Amino acid sequence: MAASYGEIGVAAAARGHGVVRRAVARMNYARERQMPRYVNGYQLALDDASLATCGYDRETLERAVMAGSPV
Repeated sequence: MAASYGEIGVAAAARGHGVVRRAVARMNYARERQMPRYVNGYQLALDDASLATCGYDRETLERAVMAGSPV
C-alpha cells in the first residue's frame, strides 16, 4: 500500500486529490509504520524455542526493534 503513495507515503496522494483521500492515505501510512513495532514486540515476548521454530533469533529481533525496522 505504501508503494502506491510514493516514497514518503503521502506525496503522491497530496497532489490534486481531496481532503478525505489525503487523510486516508496519511492514516494508512502511519499504521503501516506502526505495524512492525507491534509484531516485533510480540515476537520478543516469545521464548527462544518458539523463535527458533519460526526461524528467528532474539538478537536479530532486538536489533530490528532498536533500528525501528521490520525483520
